[in-house]
Amino acid sequence: MTVEQQYIAEIVKAENIRTFTVFNKLTNTLFFEKAQAQEEILLLKANIESLNKIIKSKDEEIKKLKIKQKNQDFIEKKQEIKKESVKIVANKVRQSEEKAQLKKIIEDLIQEIDVCVELLNEE
Repeated sequence: MTVEQQYIAEIVKAENIRTFTVFNKLTNTLFFEKAQAQEEILLLKANIESLNKIIKSKDEEIKKLKIKQKNQDFIEKKQEIKKESVKIVANKVRQSEEKAQLKKIIEDLIQEIDVCVELLNEE
């Protein structure tokens, strides 16, 4: 092997070492970044799980509020029905009182007619 060949071999060897060093640094950087990314993914998964629990809790609260709203609507409708029932009963009572008054007036008129008929019969 000539001096030139030895020189070229040394240059190639040095270049290979430099390339390997750069490649090794890049590989180490990639492994480090991969580890960091995995840690971040684990944190994100934990956050997602936490958010899912919060969402589930809020969904349950919403269900309870919907049930409460339905109950409130039912109570309001029940009160409306009670008010209408009271009005109907009041009308029926008033009508009954009016009927009783009319019946009394008719009875009084019948008595007066009977008195008139008796008077007419006496003559």
